[in-house]
Amino acid sequence: MLFVLRIVVAAFSILLTNVQSVPVLQILKGRQVVYSRIVPKGKFTLTFVHSVEKTPVYEFYRIDPDGQLVLYEARYSSYGAGLPCEPEEGFRIEDDQFVVKVTRRFKEISLRVSYIDGHGIIFENGSVMFKDIASANELITLRSGLIRVPKLLFSEGE
Repeated sequence: MLFVLRIVVAAFSILLTNVQSVPVLQILKGRQVVYSRIVPKGKFTLTFVHSVEKTPVYEFYRIDPDGQLVLYEARYSSYGAGLPCEPEEGFRIEDDQFVVKVTRRFKEISLRVSYIDGHGIIFENGSVMFKDIASANELITLRSGLIRVPKLLFSEGE
């Protein structure tokens, strides 16, 4: 029995010391987490339809090693009210879209859920539309962070 206990303790020691930080994105309504997801490569796209131009906008984010959200690129297909018009770190046209390079850091992002379809987050292997977890005009907050998990349970390719 002592031998089995030693093996179990050794296995837990290996699991607890061989850990890695994994990026996580949460969506909150007030203080309640209504959606949470591990983001394996730390990247996702916030998508919405511009309320004036009625065209899709894509904002590309990554979760930094410190757990902060970083907006690094925005893409849109029309040029009008409320859309970036000054090049920040770079501006180009690619595949009939305006592409703006930026670096903006956020601890969290608060936004109102649009009544227009197409407002949500796209991940490498799926998506979540805000209207599926909140009502139109409801305030939600995007928050990122890092969790520590045993390397045996999670690999970067997942």
